[in-house]
Amino acid sequence: MFRFPSKLLLGAAFAATALLDIAIAGDCSNGPFAPLHMIGMRNPETHKGVVPFCSTLYDVGVPVTGLDVWYDTREGINAIQIQYANGDRSGIFGVPGSSPEHQSIDWEYSKTFIDSFSLWGNGGGEKLGNIYMKLTDGREFDVGNKHDTRSKKTEYPIDVGAGVMLGFAGWGADDIKQGYALFLKSQIDHITMTDPVFDDSPENLNAQQKGIEMQVVDSYDHQNDLNTTINWSFETSVDVHTSVTTTTSVTKTYGVAVSVNWEASILAFSVGGGVDMSYEYSETNEKVETKEQDITRTITYEAPIGPGKHVWCQARAKSGKSDLGYTATINLLLKDGSSWSWKEHGVYSQQAWGETSSHCQYQPFTGSGARRSIAWHA
Repeated sequence: MFRFPSKLLLGAAFAATALLDIAIAGDCSNGPFAPLHMIGMRNPETHKGVVPFCSTLYDVGVPVTGLDVWYDTREGINAIQIQYANGDRSGIFGVPGSSPEHQSIDWEYSKTFIDSFSLWGNGGGEKLGNIYMKLTDGREFDVGNKHDTRSKKTEYPIDVGAGVMLGFAGWGADDIKQGYALFLKSQIDHITMTDPVFDDSPENLNAQQKGIEMQVVDSYDHQNDLNTTINWSFETSVDVHTSVTTTTSVTKTYGVAVSVNWEASILAFSVGGGVDMSYEYSETNEKVETKEQDITRTITYEAPIGPGKHVWCQARAKSGKSDLGYTATINLLLKDGSSWSWKEHGVYSQQAWGETSSHCQYQPFTGSGARRSIAWHA
């Protein structure tokens, strides 16, 4: 297999060959790619003034979601630019100003994939002639000189693998002498997230009680209008909302049909006895998704009330709400048995509640503990 140089020629080499907007390249020969097919000039490395270019973000898990192509209907492809799912764009490879025609296409990642992809030479063996792509949403992208009589018979269908484009590479100067596309070689089976490093430690979070506070979830008061002491009790229930959400771009990039699991110790709230709550690491092997539920808490009030006395009671619980930044290893496991990994930053969000407890006193609550109560009279 042809081995692409792992380092892109920069600076003066680009200026001398009229390749515009220098883009730092990844390694376009070593990656989770389907077989590579270079179309255009047969041995561009032997020609003076022709240098390699490579644009891919596969090493950080970001696929291609758009192409801009400048071309001449007689001569072929003169320049190309790549757009990525994170909004980045590559430099422009080639010279767009020499092209009378320009077309662009983009697609929504996680919903639209590449159904087929073909390349042509320009008939004279001097450059990349034509690019044709069909998307799973039915749109077609056909640019270059495919219909020129010199080259229309020489179509090179490219293996699109899983239908996910990961980059574009080739050789160029004032146009694209040779080009080839990079596609993910196999469907994704599942994704795991491992080795998270959180932006803060549980020790610091617990020392600050960050995001943890006491909440009044319900309150009542009762007045004894009788001439004897009564033992007043009341029981009710309230619903408290809990949620867990992992924010990570990998779930958006490769579609909701792909299972993404945490396989790591996660820094989350731990609920102790009563209303105690703290941060600690807990082993988990859970699917990465938003999980929300309302949990019912039973509240019990019980207090002796003397003749003519009035009691005020509250149900309290500690609540915790946090947005914890982390950097984790993302592992994509492909159906052909191979895999690749990268580091990604995300946010682990959680809202949780401790158990409720009741507190009664013989005077109204004031300040932050005050809450409108429902009065009951014996």
